[in-house]
Amino acid sequence: MTCRLKHVCVAQSPFGETRLQNDNTGWVQVTGLKPNTTYDYEVVLDSGYWMNGGSFTTLPDEDTVRNPNNPSGLFNFSFEFGCGNQQNLLEDPGPNLPGYKTMYENLKGKIHFQIMNGDWLYEDKRDYPVSSWQEANQVTDAEIPGVVRFAPTIVGVWENYKLYLSRAEQLARWHRNIPTFFVYDDHEMINDINGTNSPGFRHRKAVFRDIGIQAWRNYLGWSNPLSDPNPQGIWFGKADLTEGNDILVDKEADFSSLDLDRASNLMVHWGTPTAGVNDDSLNDTGGHPASGVYEIVKILDRNRLKIHPAPKADGEQVSYSIGMRNYYRLSVGNCDFFILDCRGHRQLHDKKNPWKKGLSMLSFEQKEWLKKGMRESVADFLFVVSSVNLTIPHVGPGPPDKDEAWTVYMEEREELIKFWDNLHKPVLVLTGDLHNSFVIKITDRVWEFASGPHNSGNHSLMDEARRPPNGDFEYNGRKVNIRWSTFVLDDVNYYPNELDLPIRPFPYYCVVRVNNVFNNPREPGGVRWVAFPQPQVLFQYYDGLTGELLYAEAIGAVK
Repeated sequence: MTCRLKHVCVAQSPFGETRLQNDNTGWVQVTGLKPNTTYDYEVVLDSGYWMNGGSFTTLPDEDTVRNPNNPSGLFNFSFEFGCGNQQNLLEDPGPNLPGYKTMYENLKGKIHFQIMNGDWLYEDKRDYPVSSWQEANQVTDAEIPGVVRFAPTIVGVWENYKLYLSRAEQLARWHRNIPTFFVYDDHEMINDINGTNSPGFRHRKAVFRDIGIQAWRNYLGWSNPLSDPNPQGIWFGKADLTEGNDILVDKEADFSSLDLDRASNLMVHWGTPTAGVNDDSLNDTGGHPASGVYEIVKILDRNRLKIHPAPKADGEQVSYSIGMRNYYRLSVGNCDFFILDCRGHRQLHDKKNPWKKGLSMLSFEQKEWLKKGMRESVADFLFVVSSVNLTIPHVGPGPPDKDEAWTVYMEEREELIKFWDNLHKPVLVLTGDLHNSFVIKITDRVWEFASGPHNSGNHSLMDEARRPPNGDFEYNGRKVNIRWSTFVLDDVNYYPNELDLPIRPFPYYCVVRVNNVFNNPREPGGVRWVAFPQPQVLFQYYDGLTGELLYAEAIGAVK
Protein backbone atom coordinates (compact mmCIF):
# COMPACT_ATOMS: atom_id res chain seq x y z
CA MET A 1 0.00 0.00 0.00
CA THR A 2 1.24 3.52 -0.73
CA CYS A 3 0.32 6.73 1.05
CA ARG A 4 1.27 10.38 1.10
CA LEU A 5 0.64 13.50 3.15
CA LYS A 6 -1.43 16.20 1.56
CA HIS A 7 -1.84 19.83 2.58
CA VAL A 8 -4.51 21.75 0.76
CA CYS A 9 -3.13 24.63 -1.36
CA VAL A 10 0.45 24.10 -0.21
CA ALA A 11 2.19 20.85 -1.05
CA GLN A 12 2.03 17.11 -1.43
CA SER A 13 4.64 14.69 -0.17
CA PRO A 14 6.05 11.91 -2.32
CA PHE A 15 4.36 8.55 -1.93
CA GLY A 16 5.62 6.25 0.80
CA GLU A 17 5.14 2.51 0.81
CA THR A 18 3.98 0.33 3.68
CA ARG A 19 5.70 -3.05 3.88
CA LEU A 20 4.62 -6.38 5.29
CA GLN A 21 7.99 -6.93 7.00
CA ASN A 22 7.29 -3.74 8.96
CA ASP A 23 3.76 -4.84 9.91
CA ASN A 24 2.41 -2.65 7.10
CA THR A 25 3.75 0.52 8.67
CA GLY A 26 5.45 3.19 6.60
CA TRP A 27 6.47 6.81 6.56
CA VAL A 28 7.08 9.68 4.16
CA GLN A 29 9.47 12.61 4.37
CA VAL A 30 8.05 16.06 3.73
CA THR A 31 10.54 18.59 2.36
CA GLY A 32 10.39 22.26 1.46
CA LEU A 33 8.70 23.34 4.68
CA LYS A 34 9.11 26.91 5.91
CA PRO A 35 10.43 27.71 9.39
CA ASN A 36 8.08 28.75 12.19
CA THR A 37 5.02 27.78 10.16
CA THR A 38 1.96 25.75 11.08
CA TYR A 39 0.89 23.07 8.60
CA ASP A 40 -2.27 21.01 8.39
CA TYR A 41 -2.06 17.60 6.75
CA GLU A 42 -4.10 14.56 5.77
CA VAL A 43 -2.94 11.03 4.99
CA VAL A 44 -4.10 9.86 1.56
CA LEU A 45 -3.90 6.22 0.44
CA ASP A 46 -3.33 5.19 -3.15
CA SER A 47 -6.96 4.11 -3.23
CA GLY A 48 -7.95 7.73 -2.67
CA TYR A 49 -9.08 7.09 0.90
CA TRP A 50 -8.34 9.95 3.31
CA MET A 51 -7.29 9.07 6.86
CA ASN A 52 -7.12 11.21 9.99
CA GLY A 53 -4.54 13.95 9.78
CA GLY A 54 -3.46 16.74 12.07
CA SER A 55 -1.23 19.78 12.21
CA PHE A 56 2.26 20.69 13.36
CA THR A 57 4.45 23.76 13.66
CA THR A 58 8.00 23.86 12.36
CA LEU A 59 10.86 25.29 14.40
CA PRO A 60 12.23 28.77 13.70
CA ASP A 61 15.64 29.02 12.10
CA GLU A 62 18.55 31.40 12.59
CA ASP A 63 18.16 33.36 9.35
CA THR A 64 14.55 34.34 9.99
CA VAL A 65 15.24 35.87 13.42
CA ARG A 66 18.75 37.28 13.00
CA ASN A 67 19.06 41.08 13.32
CA PRO A 68 21.48 43.58 14.91
CA ASN A 69 19.88 42.96 18.32
CA ASN A 70 20.10 39.19 17.84
CA PRO A 71 23.28 38.69 15.81
CA SER A 72 23.54 34.96 16.57
CA GLY A 73 20.03 34.28 15.30
CA LEU A 74 18.84 32.73 18.55
CA PHE A 75 15.20 31.78 19.02
CA ASN A 76 12.92 30.46 21.72
CA PHE A 77 11.50 26.96 21.63
CA SER A 78 9.74 24.60 23.98
CA PHE A 79 9.07 20.90 24.34
CA GLU A 80 7.37 18.44 26.66
CA PHE A 81 9.02 15.36 28.09
CA GLY A 82 7.86 12.49 30.24
CA CYS A 83 7.49 8.72 30.45
CA GLY A 84 5.10 5.91 31.32
CA ASN A 85 1.99 5.27 29.19
CA GLN A 86 0.69 2.16 30.97
CA GLN A 87 -2.89 1.34 29.89
CA ASN A 88 -3.58 -1.47 32.37
CA LEU A 89 -7.23 -1.14 33.33
CA LEU A 90 -6.58 -2.57 36.80
CA GLU A 91 -3.61 -0.50 37.85
CA ASP A 92 -3.76 2.87 36.07
CA PRO A 93 -6.18 5.41 34.58
CA GLY A 94 -6.40 2.98 31.66
CA PRO A 95 -6.64 3.75 27.94
CA ASN A 96 -8.48 7.04 28.51
CA LEU A 97 -5.11 8.65 29.28
CA PRO A 98 -6.46 11.83 30.93
CA GLY A 99 -2.95 13.26 31.09
CA TYR A 100 -2.74 13.29 27.30
CA LYS A 101 -6.10 15.06 27.11
CA THR A 102 -4.81 17.76 29.45
CA MET A 103 -1.53 18.06 27.57
CA TYR A 104 -3.25 18.32 24.21
CA GLU A 105 -5.68 20.99 25.37
CA ASN A 106 -2.96 23.05 27.07
CA LEU A 107 0.07 22.49 24.83
CA LYS A 108 -1.23 22.16 21.25
CA GLY A 109 0.30 25.02 19.28
CA LYS A 110 2.50 26.03 22.23
CA ILE A 111 5.30 23.45 22.09
CA HIS A 112 7.43 22.38 19.16
CA PHE A 113 8.00 18.71 20.02
CA GLN A 114 7.92 16.00 22.66
CA ILE A 115 10.68 13.75 23.97
CA MET A 116 8.96 10.52 24.97
CA ASN A 117 11.48 9.20 27.47
CA GLY A 118 10.61 5.52 27.54
CA ASP A 119 7.83 3.11 28.49
CA TRP A 120 5.46 4.30 25.79
CA LEU A 121 4.40 0.66 25.63
CA TYR A 122 3.66 -1.92 28.33
CA GLU A 123 3.45 -5.63 27.61
CA ASP A 124 0.10 -6.82 26.27
CA LYS A 125 -0.89 -9.30 23.54
CA ARG A 126 2.68 -10.60 23.56
CA ASP A 127 1.56 -14.22 23.03
CA TYR A 128 -0.32 -13.30 19.84
CA PRO A 129 0.37 -16.18 17.42
CA VAL A 130 1.74 -15.89 13.91
CA SER A 131 -1.31 -17.74 12.59
CA SER A 132 -3.60 -14.96 13.85
CA TRP A 133 -1.32 -12.33 12.34
CA GLN A 134 -1.43 -14.19 9.02
CA GLU A 135 -5.21 -14.38 9.10
CA ALA A 136 -5.58 -10.68 9.95
CA ASN A 137 -3.23 -9.69 7.12
CA GLN A 138 -4.30 -12.39 4.62
CA VAL A 139 -0.75 -13.73 4.43
CA THR A 140 0.05 -17.25 3.20
CA ASP A 141 2.89 -19.32 4.63
CA ALA A 142 4.97 -18.56 1.54
CA GLU A 143 4.46 -14.81 2.07
CA ILE A 144 5.64 -14.68 5.70
CA PRO A 145 8.50 -12.12 5.77
CA GLY A 146 11.95 -13.06 7.02
CA VAL A 147 11.74 -11.13 10.28
CA VAL A 148 8.65 -13.17 11.28
CA ARG A 149 10.26 -16.45 10.29
CA PHE A 150 13.40 -15.61 12.29
CA ALA A 151 11.62 -13.94 15.24
CA PRO A 152 7.96 -15.04 15.31
CA THR A 153 7.24 -13.38 18.66
CA ILE A 154 7.63 -9.98 17.02
CA VAL A 155 4.00 -10.23 15.88
CA GLY A 156 2.94 -10.02 19.54
CA VAL A 157 4.85 -6.77 19.99
CA TRP A 158 3.34 -5.40 16.77
CA GLU A 159 -0.11 -6.29 18.09
CA ASN A 160 0.79 -4.57 21.36
CA TYR A 161 1.45 -1.29 19.51
CA LYS A 162 -1.76 -1.53 17.49
CA LEU A 163 -3.74 -2.16 20.66
CA TYR A 164 -2.25 0.89 22.40
CA LEU A 165 -2.92 3.19 19.45
CA SER A 166 -6.37 1.89 18.56
CA ARG A 167 -7.96 2.03 22.01
CA ALA A 168 -6.32 5.25 23.26
CA GLU A 169 -7.73 8.09 21.16
CA GLN A 170 -6.10 10.76 23.34
CA LEU A 171 -2.70 9.21 22.67
CA ALA A 172 -3.30 8.81 18.93
CA ARG A 173 -4.55 12.40 18.61
CA TRP A 174 -1.47 13.67 20.43
CA HIS A 175 0.91 11.93 18.06
CA ARG A 176 -1.01 13.09 14.98
CA ASN A 177 -0.31 16.65 16.06
CA ILE A 178 2.88 16.74 18.14
CA PRO A 179 6.24 15.81 16.56
CA THR A 180 7.95 13.34 18.87
CA PHE A 181 11.42 11.95 19.44
CA PHE A 182 11.30 8.53 21.08
CA VAL A 183 13.48 6.76 23.63
CA TYR A 184 12.89 3.17 24.63
CA ASP A 185 13.16 1.84 28.14
CA ASP A 186 12.49 -1.69 29.34
CA HIS A 187 8.78 -2.17 28.57
CA GLU A 188 9.25 -1.58 24.86
CA MET A 189 11.27 -4.78 25.09
CA ILE A 190 10.31 -6.53 28.32
CA ASN A 191 10.08 -5.45 31.96
CA ASP A 192 13.39 -5.06 33.82
CA ILE A 193 15.52 -6.25 30.90
CA ASN A 194 19.15 -6.42 32.02
CA GLY A 195 22.50 -7.92 31.08
CA THR A 196 22.15 -7.26 27.35
CA ASN A 197 25.89 -6.61 27.08
CA SER A 198 27.15 -9.39 29.36
CA PRO A 199 28.50 -12.23 27.17
CA GLY A 200 27.54 -15.62 28.56
CA PHE A 201 24.42 -14.34 30.30
CA ARG A 202 21.45 -16.60 29.57
CA HIS A 203 18.10 -15.01 30.32
CA ARG A 204 14.79 -14.89 28.50
CA LYS A 205 14.47 -11.13 28.86
CA ALA A 206 17.97 -10.19 27.77
CA VAL A 207 17.77 -12.06 24.48
CA PHE A 208 14.42 -10.47 23.60
CA ARG A 209 16.17 -7.12 23.10
CA ASP A 210 16.34 -6.98 19.31
CA ILE A 211 12.83 -8.32 18.77
CA GLY A 212 11.38 -5.56 20.93
CA ILE A 213 13.59 -2.87 19.41
CA GLN A 214 12.72 -3.88 15.85
CA ALA A 215 9.00 -3.50 16.59
CA TRP A 216 9.71 -0.18 18.33
CA ARG A 217 11.52 1.04 15.22
CA ASN A 218 8.58 0.01 13.04
CA TYR A 219 6.05 1.95 15.10
CA LEU A 220 7.96 4.73 16.87
CA GLY A 221 11.73 4.81 16.47
CA TRP A 222 11.69 5.38 12.69
CA SER A 223 11.27 9.10 13.40
CA ASN A 224 14.57 9.46 15.27
CA PRO A 225 17.61 10.96 13.51
CA LEU A 226 20.27 8.39 14.41
CA SER A 227 23.90 9.43 14.77
CA ASP A 228 24.68 7.00 11.95
CA PRO A 229 23.04 8.54 8.84
CA ASN A 230 22.90 5.10 7.19
CA PRO A 231 22.24 2.62 10.00
CA GLN A 232 22.58 -1.01 9.01
CA GLY A 233 19.62 -2.01 11.15
CA ILE A 234 19.10 -5.14 13.20
CA TRP A 235 20.31 -8.36 11.62
CA PHE A 236 18.05 -11.41 11.96
CA GLY A 237 18.88 -14.95 10.87
CA LYS A 238 19.06 -18.66 11.68
CA ALA A 239 22.32 -20.41 12.44
CA ASP A 240 23.90 -23.70 13.39
CA LEU A 241 25.85 -23.95 16.65
CA THR A 242 28.03 -26.68 18.11
CA GLU A 243 28.58 -27.16 21.83
CA GLY A 244 32.04 -25.91 22.84
CA ASN A 245 32.76 -24.52 19.36
CA ASP A 246 32.93 -20.73 19.11
CA ILE A 247 31.89 -20.58 15.45
CA LEU A 248 28.37 -19.54 14.41
CA VAL A 249 27.37 -20.71 10.93
CA ASP A 250 24.59 -19.12 8.89
CA LYS A 251 24.61 -20.59 5.39
CA GLU A 252 22.13 -17.97 4.13
CA ALA A 253 24.06 -14.95 5.43
CA ASP A 254 26.61 -12.66 3.86
CA PHE A 255 28.54 -11.36 6.84
CA SER A 256 30.90 -9.44 4.55
CA SER A 257 28.23 -6.72 4.52
CA LEU A 258 28.15 -6.53 8.32
CA ASP A 259 30.08 -3.58 9.79
CA LEU A 260 30.96 -4.49 13.37
CA ASP A 261 31.88 -0.88 14.15
CA ARG A 262 28.22 0.02 13.62
CA ALA A 263 26.70 -3.04 15.27
CA SER A 264 25.96 -4.18 18.80
CA ASN A 265 26.40 -7.73 20.09
CA LEU A 266 24.62 -10.98 19.21
CA MET A 267 21.65 -12.70 20.82
CA VAL A 268 20.61 -16.32 20.37
CA HIS A 269 16.86 -16.18 20.95
CA TRP A 270 14.86 -17.97 23.64
CA GLY A 271 12.61 -19.52 21.03
CA THR A 272 9.35 -20.04 22.92
CA PRO A 273 5.95 -18.54 21.97
CA THR A 274 5.86 -16.67 25.30
CA ALA A 275 9.38 -15.21 25.06
CA GLY A 276 8.07 -11.62 25.19
CA VAL A 277 5.38 -12.07 27.85
CA ASN A 278 5.84 -10.13 31.09
CA ASP A 279 5.67 -13.07 33.49
CA ASP A 280 8.72 -13.85 35.61
CA SER A 281 7.58 -17.44 36.10
CA LEU A 282 8.54 -17.98 32.44
CA ASN A 283 12.17 -16.98 32.97
CA ASP A 284 13.26 -20.51 33.82
CA THR A 285 10.80 -22.30 31.54
CA GLY A 286 11.97 -23.76 28.24
CA GLY A 287 14.24 -21.71 26.08
CA HIS A 288 16.86 -23.11 23.76
CA PRO A 289 19.87 -24.35 25.78
CA ALA A 290 22.23 -22.33 23.55
CA SER A 291 20.21 -19.15 24.04
CA GLY A 292 22.18 -16.26 25.49
CA VAL A 293 24.20 -13.10 25.03
CA TYR A 294 27.30 -13.38 22.83
CA GLU A 295 30.14 -11.13 21.80
CA ILE A 296 31.11 -11.08 18.12
CA VAL A 297 34.88 -11.54 18.11
CA LYS A 298 35.34 -11.27 14.35
CA ILE A 299 33.90 -12.09 10.95
CA LEU A 300 35.54 -15.21 9.51
CA ASP A 301 33.86 -15.28 6.09
CA ARG A 302 30.47 -14.84 4.41
CA ASN A 303 28.77 -17.50 6.51
CA ARG A 304 30.73 -17.68 9.76
CA LEU A 305 31.27 -15.58 12.86
CA LYS A 306 33.65 -16.20 15.74
CA ILE A 307 31.68 -15.60 18.94
CA HIS A 308 32.33 -15.57 22.69
CA PRO A 309 31.67 -17.57 24.76
CA ALA A 310 31.36 -20.88 22.98
CA PRO A 311 27.76 -22.20 23.08
CA LYS A 312 26.89 -24.63 25.86
CA ALA A 313 24.71 -26.74 23.57
CA ASP A 314 24.27 -27.72 19.95
CA GLY A 315 21.75 -25.81 17.92
CA GLU A 316 20.38 -26.44 14.45
CA GLN A 317 18.76 -23.48 12.71
CA VAL A 318 18.33 -21.50 15.92
CA SER A 319 17.16 -17.91 15.61
CA TYR A 320 19.62 -15.15 16.40
CA SER A 321 19.98 -11.40 15.95
CA ILE A 322 22.71 -8.77 15.90
CA GLY A 323 21.74 -5.47 17.47
CA MET A 324 22.23 -1.90 16.30
CA ARG A 325 23.20 1.35 17.97
CA ASN A 326 20.17 3.51 18.71
CA TYR A 327 21.67 6.48 20.56
CA TYR A 328 21.62 9.80 18.75
CA ARG A 329 22.20 13.55 18.96
CA LEU A 330 19.92 16.49 18.25
CA SER A 331 20.88 20.14 17.89
CA VAL A 332 18.23 22.84 18.23
CA GLY A 333 19.45 26.42 18.35
CA ASN A 334 21.96 26.80 21.16
CA CYS A 335 21.07 23.42 22.72
CA ASP A 336 22.51 19.98 22.09
CA PHE A 337 20.60 16.85 23.08
CA PHE A 338 22.37 13.52 23.61
CA ILE A 339 19.79 10.74 23.64
CA LEU A 340 21.19 7.62 25.32
CA ASP A 341 20.41 3.92 25.07
CA CYS A 342 20.31 2.75 28.69
CA ARG A 343 18.96 -0.75 28.02
CA GLY A 344 20.48 -2.18 24.85
CA HIS A 345 24.14 -2.18 25.97
CA ARG A 346 23.64 -2.66 29.69
CA GLN A 347 25.93 -5.01 31.60
CA LEU A 348 24.53 -7.13 34.41
CA HIS A 349 24.69 -5.17 37.66
CA ASP A 350 25.31 -6.41 41.19
CA LYS A 351 23.14 -4.57 43.70
CA LYS A 352 25.39 -5.77 46.53
CA ASN A 353 28.39 -4.19 44.81
CA PRO A 354 27.17 -0.96 43.16
CA TRP A 355 30.76 0.33 42.85
CA LYS A 356 31.89 -2.69 40.86
CA LYS A 357 34.78 -1.59 38.69
CA GLY A 358 34.46 -1.62 34.94
CA LEU A 359 30.68 -2.06 34.96
CA SER A 360 28.88 -0.11 32.25
CA MET A 361 25.31 0.78 31.46
CA LEU A 362 26.25 2.44 28.17
CA SER A 363 29.13 0.41 26.68
CA PHE A 364 32.56 1.83 25.96
CA GLU A 365 31.53 2.93 22.46
CA GLN A 366 28.44 4.83 23.55
CA LYS A 367 30.24 6.51 26.44
CA GLU A 368 33.09 7.67 24.20
CA TRP A 369 30.56 8.95 21.65
CA LEU A 370 28.82 10.88 24.44
CA LYS A 371 32.00 12.38 25.86
CA LYS A 372 33.40 13.35 22.48
CA GLY A 373 30.19 15.04 21.41
CA MET A 374 29.75 16.94 24.66
CA ARG A 375 33.40 17.95 24.80
CA GLU A 376 33.26 19.39 21.29
CA SER A 377 29.86 21.02 21.65
CA VAL A 378 29.63 24.82 21.43
CA ALA A 379 26.03 24.84 22.70
CA ASP A 380 25.05 26.92 25.72
CA PHE A 381 23.00 24.09 27.20
CA LEU A 382 23.71 20.36 27.11
CA PHE A 383 20.79 17.99 27.58
CA VAL A 384 21.42 14.31 28.31
CA VAL A 385 18.35 12.10 27.89
CA SER A 386 18.48 8.94 30.01
CA SER A 387 15.49 6.60 30.20
CA VAL A 388 16.49 5.60 33.75
CA ASN A 389 17.05 7.78 36.77
CA LEU A 390 20.42 9.15 37.73
CA THR A 391 20.31 9.69 41.50
CA ILE A 392 17.12 8.04 42.80
CA PRO A 393 17.14 4.22 42.83
CA HIS A 394 14.32 2.13 41.38
CA VAL A 395 14.43 -0.82 43.73
CA GLY A 396 10.99 -2.38 43.87
CA PRO A 397 8.76 -4.23 43.50
CA GLY A 398 10.75 -7.08 42.04
CA PRO A 399 13.52 -9.54 42.82
CA PRO A 400 16.13 -8.73 45.50
CA ASP A 401 18.71 -7.56 42.93
CA LYS A 402 16.33 -5.08 41.28
CA ASP A 403 17.62 -1.57 40.67
CA GLU A 404 16.93 -0.06 37.28
CA ALA A 405 18.74 3.23 37.90
CA TRP A 406 22.30 4.51 37.60
CA THR A 407 22.64 3.88 41.35
CA VAL A 408 24.08 0.40 40.70
CA TYR A 409 26.57 1.68 38.11
CA MET A 410 28.30 4.02 40.52
CA GLU A 411 31.79 4.06 39.02
CA GLU A 412 30.50 4.97 35.57
CA ARG A 413 27.91 7.41 36.91
CA GLU A 414 30.44 9.28 39.05
CA GLU A 415 32.85 9.36 36.11
CA LEU A 416 30.16 11.03 34.02
CA ILE A 417 29.06 13.49 36.71
CA LYS A 418 32.67 14.62 37.17
CA PHE A 419 33.10 14.92 33.40
CA TRP A 420 29.90 16.93 33.05
CA ASP A 421 30.79 19.24 35.93
CA ASN A 422 34.16 20.00 34.32
CA LEU A 423 32.50 21.15 31.09
CA HIS A 424 31.68 24.42 32.89
CA LYS A 425 28.25 24.80 31.35
CA PRO A 426 24.80 23.57 32.38
CA VAL A 427 24.29 19.82 31.92
CA LEU A 428 20.61 18.97 32.27
CA VAL A 429 19.88 15.24 32.57
CA LEU A 430 16.30 14.31 31.63
CA THR A 431 15.25 10.98 33.14
CA GLY A 432 12.25 8.64 33.26
CA ASP A 433 11.38 5.11 34.44
CA LEU A 434 10.20 5.98 37.97
CA HIS A 435 6.56 7.01 37.96
CA ASN A 436 7.11 10.31 39.73
CA SER A 437 8.57 13.70 38.87
CA PHE A 438 11.45 15.44 40.61
CA VAL A 439 14.06 18.17 40.27
CA ILE A 440 17.48 17.41 41.75
CA LYS A 441 20.55 19.60 42.03
CA ILE A 442 23.62 17.36 41.84
CA THR A 443 26.33 20.02 41.47
CA ASP A 444 26.21 23.71 40.62
CA ARG A 445 26.17 22.79 36.93
CA VAL A 446 24.67 19.28 36.79
CA TRP A 447 20.95 18.73 37.35
CA GLU A 448 18.53 15.83 37.06
CA PHE A 449 14.96 16.44 35.90
CA ALA A 450 12.57 13.47 35.99
CA SER A 451 9.12 13.80 34.44
CA GLY A 452 6.07 11.59 34.53
CA PRO A 453 4.23 9.43 34.60
CA HIS A 454 1.96 10.30 31.71
CA ASN A 455 -0.44 7.53 32.72
CA SER A 456 1.27 4.78 34.75
CA GLY A 457 0.44 4.30 38.42
CA ASN A 458 2.80 6.20 40.73
CA HIS A 459 5.57 4.35 42.50
CA SER A 460 5.57 3.98 46.26
CA LEU A 461 8.15 5.20 48.73
CA MET A 462 9.75 1.76 49.02
CA ASP A 463 10.32 1.73 45.26
CA GLU A 464 12.41 4.89 45.59
CA ALA A 465 14.44 4.00 48.69
CA ARG A 466 12.15 6.15 50.86
CA ARG A 467 13.56 9.41 49.62
CA PRO A 468 12.09 12.64 51.09
CA PRO A 469 9.75 14.87 49.06
CA ASN A 470 12.47 17.53 49.06
CA GLY A 471 15.70 18.37 50.83
CA ASP A 472 19.00 16.50 51.03
CA PHE A 473 19.13 12.85 50.03
CA GLU A 474 22.11 10.50 50.06
CA TYR A 475 22.35 7.11 48.39
CA ASN A 476 25.48 5.04 47.81
CA GLY A 477 27.73 7.90 48.84
CA ARG A 478 26.40 10.74 46.67
CA LYS A 479 24.48 13.52 48.46
CA VAL A 480 22.09 15.51 46.29
CA ASN A 481 19.45 18.15 46.93
CA ILE A 482 15.89 17.36 45.93
CA ARG A 483 14.39 20.75 45.13
CA TRP A 484 10.87 19.42 44.51
CA SER A 485 9.11 16.17 43.71
CA THR A 486 5.78 14.46 43.40
CA PHE A 487 5.33 12.22 46.38
CA VAL A 488 2.84 9.49 47.27
CA LEU A 489 2.44 8.41 50.88
CA ASP A 490 2.10 4.76 51.82
CA ASP A 491 -1.61 4.99 52.62
CA VAL A 492 -2.55 5.87 49.02
CA ASN A 493 -3.93 2.94 47.02
CA TYR A 494 -1.17 0.88 45.48
CA TYR A 495 -2.16 -2.74 45.08
CA PRO A 496 -5.66 -3.80 43.92
CA ASN A 497 -8.13 -3.02 46.67
CA GLU A 498 -11.60 -4.10 47.72
CA LEU A 499 -13.06 -0.66 46.97
CA ASP A 500 -11.99 -0.97 43.32
CA LEU A 501 -10.34 2.45 43.47
CA PRO A 502 -7.85 3.60 40.84
CA ILE A 503 -4.33 2.81 41.93
CA ARG A 504 -2.21 5.95 42.33
CA PRO A 505 -3.61 7.57 39.17
CA PHE A 506 -1.69 10.85 39.33
CA PRO A 507 -0.14 11.86 35.98
CA TYR A 508 2.37 14.67 35.62
CA TYR A 509 4.25 16.29 32.76
CA CYS A 510 7.00 18.84 32.25
CA VAL A 511 7.31 21.63 29.69
CA VAL A 512 10.83 22.87 29.00
CA ARG A 513 11.10 26.40 27.62
CA VAL A 514 14.39 27.66 26.23
CA ASN A 515 14.34 31.45 26.55
CA ASN A 516 16.98 33.04 24.34
CA VAL A 517 15.27 36.19 23.09
CA PHE A 518 12.42 38.57 23.89
CA ASN A 519 10.21 40.54 21.56
CA ASN A 520 10.75 44.31 21.70
CA PRO A 521 8.87 45.77 18.71
CA ARG A 522 9.12 49.41 17.69
CA GLU A 523 5.33 49.56 17.56
CA PRO A 524 2.52 47.36 18.92
CA GLY A 525 2.01 44.17 16.98
CA GLY A 526 5.48 44.16 15.48
CA VAL A 527 8.31 41.69 15.89
CA ARG A 528 11.90 42.49 16.83
CA TRP A 529 13.82 39.77 18.61
CA VAL A 530 16.40 40.92 21.15
CA ALA A 531 18.86 38.44 22.65
CA PHE A 532 19.09 37.97 26.39
CA PRO A 533 22.65 38.46 27.70
CA GLN A 534 22.19 35.22 29.66
CA PRO A 535 19.78 32.69 28.11
CA GLN A 536 17.87 30.43 30.44
CA VAL A 537 16.01 27.13 30.43
CA LEU A 538 12.77 27.01 32.38
CA PHE A 539 11.35 23.68 33.59
CA GLN A 540 7.63 23.84 34.39
CA TYR A 541 5.87 20.86 36.00
CA TYR A 542 2.11 20.43 35.70
CA ASP A 543 -0.64 18.28 37.16
CA GLY A 544 -1.75 15.95 34.37
CA LEU A 545 -5.38 15.93 35.53
CA THR A 546 -5.96 19.66 36.06
CA GLY A 547 -3.16 21.37 34.13
CA GLU A 548 -2.21 23.29 37.27
CA LEU A 549 1.38 24.55 37.46
CA LEU A 550 3.06 22.78 40.38
CA TYR A 551 6.69 23.86 40.25
CA ALA A 552 9.21 25.72 38.09
CA GLU A 553 13.00 25.84 38.04
CA ALA A 554 15.16 28.12 35.88
CA ILE A 555 18.74 27.35 34.85
CA GLY A 556 20.84 30.13 33.34
CA ALA A 557 23.64 29.80 30.83
CA VAL A 558 27.21 30.34 32.01
CA LYS A 559 28.33 33.87 31.18
